[in-house]
Amino acid sequence: MKERLNYNGTRKLPKTFEKTQINSIVNQLMKSEDYWNSKGYADWGKFLKMRDIAIILTIYLLGLRPKEACCLKFEDINIKNAMVKIRGENNKVRKDRIIPLPKALIQIYKEYFRFPQERFWKGSKYLFPSFQNPHISAERLKHIFREKALKPLGLWEISDKLGSKRTLYKLRHSRASHILKKQIEEMGQPDLYAIANFLGHSDIRSTVVYLHTDEEYNEYLRTWVD
Repeated sequence: MKERLNYNGTRKLPKTFEKTQINSIVNQLMKSEDYWNSKGYADWGKFLKMRDIAIILTIYLLGLRPKEACCLKFEDINIKNAMVKIRGENNKVRKDRIIPLPKALIQIYKEYFRFPQERFWKGSKYLFPSFQNPHISAERLKHIFREKALKPLGLWEISDKLGSKRTLYKLRHSRASHILKKQIEEMGQPDLYAIANFLGHSDIRSTVVYLHTDEEYNEYLRTWVD
């Protein structure tokens, strides 16, 4: 078991957002004026703003890869049972997984779905549509996240010593780190296999790396005595 869980890599550790920064990102999008607000387009501006908030919180709260979120379909979401299906066709491990929907995300979806589907989705079966395609692309979302959230907040320039900037993918890293931190606080130790299943990791070694980003866990190790 120790051999399986040992972290021997020297690759860059994932950079994460603090929870307060996640809140700041959402608030920045909510107050952003960088959306259509001219006569005849104001409703589209409100829709696109809500779409962007919903998909960014989807990536964070569900710990998704950007493509997994962009390709979510209406049929994948079960609000009644509070579950969501993540399709393996949209990730590198090629395996489906079912994960629970947090109450906070369900509330966001209910607000998002108040927009008339016939007008704003125009028949798209995807949760997060775009004008050009049935669903927004990961590259387009990365641009929106950088220009409308990170840069206005001054977070785009923050990087670690290895030059790893906080990007859209860091929302997924952040969720994993926050879950790990909560497990340590409540149970005294992390459940790496639960986190691995949640993230859709095929190898537990991809999950172990999050231990090395948590200072509370590192401090916990420093207190060990023989």
